[in-house]
Amino acid sequence: MEFYTKVWDDVLQDIREKVGPLRFNLWFKNTRLESFHDNCANIAVPNVFTQVWLQENFSNILREGIGKLVESKDLNIRFSISKNGKDEQILPVDNSLKEKKPEGNKAVSTLNRYLKLEDFVVGPNNRMAYAASLEIIKDKYPAFNPLFIHGPVGVGKTHILQGVWNRIREEQNTNGIYMPAEKWTNEFIYSLQKGKMEAFRQKFRNVDIFLIDDVHFLSNKQGVQEEFLHTFNALYELSKRIIFASDAHPKMIGQLKETLASRFMSGMIVKIDKPDYATRLLILRSKAANYEVYFPEEVLEFIAERFDDNVREVESALTTLSAHAKFNEKNIDIQLATDVLGEFFLSEGRIIKINEIEATILSYFNISRNELHSNKKIKSISFPRQICMYLIKTLLNWSYQQIGNYFASKKHSTVMFAIKKVKDQLDSDRQFKMFIDTLIEKIKKEKK
Repeated sequence: MEFYTKVWDDVLQDIREKVGPLRFNLWFKNTRLESFHDNCANIAVPNVFTQVWLQENFSNILREGIGKLVESKDLNIRFSISKNGKDEQILPVDNSLKEKKPEGNKAVSTLNRYLKLEDFVVGPNNRMAYAASLEIIKDKYPAFNPLFIHGPVGVGKTHILQGVWNRIREEQNTNGIYMPAEKWTNEFIYSLQKGKMEAFRQKFRNVDIFLIDDVHFLSNKQGVQEEFLHTFNALYELSKRIIFASDAHPKMIGQLKETLASRFMSGMIVKIDKPDYATRLLILRSKAANYEVYFPEEVLEFIAERFDDNVREVESALTTLSAHAKFNEKNIDIQLATDVLGEFFLSEGRIIKINEIEATILSYFNISRNELHSNKKIKSISFPRQICMYLIKTLLNWSYQQIGNYFASKKHSTVMFAIKKVKDQLDSDRQFKMFIDTLIEKIKKEKK
């Protein structure tokens, strides 16, 4: 049992970092690893509600976390519901929840069939993207192609892409594909390794609509980018409809082939900004109607005022508040909202750490820490380094000397020059400013 406790403590620590303290306390705090045998982990949970929620939303996280520690790739998860330490029932994870390989030119398992365009709340921040998407649906040969949608995390990009595909599937006899760029990349690598490139190309170059999410994932993957470019060209020449979504404008995607970036920008580019108060309130009203509990208007206004980052935070607040109300058999009011959601607000004041800034830069530009701290002057290394220095100065207010010491004892004047170069570009290049704002949002989001 001591072994299970140690393993579970390590798993929970990792999960807490991924989901945040509020979701962790709500869904994971009262769980334990009951046993592990025959490549199956048995997890004890306090009630059916928790079991269903973990099973439907966090199975992959649990499977990945436990699998790392027990060195198992094909791990199965089972849940037991305990009362006073006594197991009442054990239910296996539904196999339908496991990731499946795509079949034919159909939407893959990452597609949520319940994301509908008619449920998408339109506001000033997203109206252009929404209107452009409707045009793509209405016209098989739209005036613009491709449509490239970009914006920070959690503002509805995925909802639009999946909504478009769900609408087209229902209304048109259309052969199409929706998937994240990471999944496309994995299929490409698998096909290349197995000698199945002809089948791969037949699959992706013979569709009527091509929807790829998170295309910034292609950054710094030269071979993958080359194949993606060929796929794009094949579809574009046949006037097939193409929609991409990304966290960043094509110009701001690090280490992206110039030819591919130019293709992304050859159609229509629209940005989705963070929703304003009025739009957030509309979103809350729409989402609240799907819950079994009643949310008073004053509570929705309270949430809309305080959650101004993205739609996912708004939805999380509703889910969390609803769960607390049901568990504690309470009506939802301002006092309960204040008590339950207080941790969300407190998290905003936490101190950003140097490693969080650095990790964001390393991840986004796909470089190593050794490269970032090296004396290499090639642009693919020096440019991320300059941005990192600027973010440290801006977010942490370190002195030039402190920053220089951190980067392999670089001179005070070197740091000043690097930061000035970034500031000058911010003043002259609107797209670059949007890119820096996106990075800052990502860093701050990690603290929530």
